[in-house]
Amino acid sequence: MNKKTLLYLGLGSLIGATALAIIIRKVLVKYRVVKIAKDEWEGWNKPLIGIDGKLKNKGGFEADRGYSERVGKYWKEGTNKNYDGKDRKVAWSATFISWIMKKAGAGNKFIYNASHSKYITDSIANRKNGKYNEAFVGYKINEVAPKVGDLVCYSRQSGVNYDTKGSYKSHCDLVVKKSKNQLELIGGNVSQAVTKRIVSVDSKGMITDKNKDWFAVIKTNI
Repeated sequence: MNKKTLLYLGLGSLIGATALAIIIRKVLVKYRVVKIAKDEWEGWNKPLIGIDGKLKNKGGFEADRGYSERVGKYWKEGTNKNYDGKDRKVAWSATFISWIMKKAGAGNKFIYNASHSKYITDSIANRKNGKYNEAFVGYKINEVAPKVGDLVCYSRQSGVNYDTKGSYKSHCDLVVKKSKNQLELIGGNVSQAVTKRIVSVDSKGMITDKNKDWFAVIKTNI
């Protein structure tokens, strides 16, 4: 075997090992994202919204002792702001998602912000510009089926849709489990807690839930 062949084999092995390392890292980050969300939900005493959109288990409350400090942790570590659960005029749902992503190791691939619209619009721009290999790519709600580790988003402001630009009121939950007829989602500042929500899906896995104005699925490729 000549030196040129050995060189090609060496380069091939290096490229293969690098690609494998990237795949493993992505799997681990996505696993951590889901595990962190589940652990936090349990720490809030498992608040639950059923498939009918009604609160089944109340769980903890953001302003109460212990829970207020948890919210403060999300703010400080997620978006570097000095709020806690007693600051009830500031929404912390996007900060919670930011905290999860940062803690899981998303690094500079995620836009850490107190407004969901910042990372939603960036993810949608990736989709519209054909950047399908970016870490976060936003699709229309009826375009792709959400998978575990993805984010699903709904509007909290009249007139907001997939094509809306700029800053707007919205909310995203993390998909933590998928079954034949439903998804399990976890989000922050839902009923003043970290809450799990059950939503219906069709045979293709598309969200059919009508309790919220869902408009985007953000596929994660971290």
